[in-house]
Amino acid sequence: MKNRALKTIKDNLEEEIIRDLDRIGVYYRIHSRTKTLESLQQKILTKGEGYYRTEGKKVQDMIGFRITTYFLDDVNLLWNYFSMKYEIVDKQYDLPTSDVFKPLRKNLICRFSADNSAIFDGAKLSGHELELVDSTYEVQFRTTSSEGWHEVDHALRYKCKNDWVPYRDEDKMFNGIYATLETTDSAMKSLFEDMTYNHYKNKNWEAMLRMKFFLKFDNEELSEPVKKLLNTNHELAKNIFKCSRADLLYGLAISGLDIPVTFNNLVFLINCLCVKNEDIKSLTPPRLQKELANIQPFI
Repeated sequence: MKNRALKTIKDNLEEEIIRDLDRIGVYYRIHSRTKTLESLQQKILTKGEGYYRTEGKKVQDMIGFRITTYFLDDVNLLWNYFSMKYEIVDKQYDLPTSDVFKPLRKNLICRFSADNSAIFDGAKLSGHELELVDSTYEVQFRTTSSEGWHEVDHALRYKCKNDWVPYRDEDKMFNGIYATLETTDSAMKSLFEDMTYNHYKNKNWEAMLRMKFFLKFDNEELSEPVKKLLNTNHELAKNIFKCSRADLLYGLAISGLDIPVTFNNLVFLINCLCVKNEDIKSLTPPRLQKELANIQPFI
């Protein structure tokens, strides 16, 4: 009964998270799990008697999600958006320091909604195993390139820390591998920025938009009227090229706007939020204009 209840809550949460991520249009993978009762008991045992208490600190990650994105920018974007939208109990957002290198955590502990809390409370009434579990879940944010490293770290270092105590050099080297992965993330981002600029100079507008904003676009091509405007209005094309990806996607996220991720719609959204070109506005379908009118521009 309890496992079934936890799975129901996990599925409810996952459905909502996926709906938000798909609406924004970023590339992502989501992994989810519920702890087994055996894993829960092991965690309580490892922390020691009295660490978790019925009327005090409780286990907060009985249900967990891990969201991986292609770039660190999207990790930061989603962490900020989730921090604003969901009821947050605790945050872990490590900042880099100049003298110590270590993997940086970007995790959130979120509170169940009222409906999911009711399911959870019903499960607790049927037994005592969940008395030390809080009505919360954890969301971790990582890049795709660092995901494999974290998996190895969790299985072969975090769960057996004593194995590493005599091996400080090896411990440092293992962290160094993570540093290499972060460098790879930066190199890939720089490569795509160079390609974006080259496509802009060559008036390859769809390729420019794809490389600049890196979204899961539908197959619909950029319309000929929009292409013609970009080809003939250099200032308009430059302003679209200069539009901040982070600002645009965060504006889309907090707006609640739910439209297909097409090249045309992206241009219309950019125009609404930061360009304000009347010619592009005249090409925007009236129904979309009405929806975009409610979005706060960041210019």
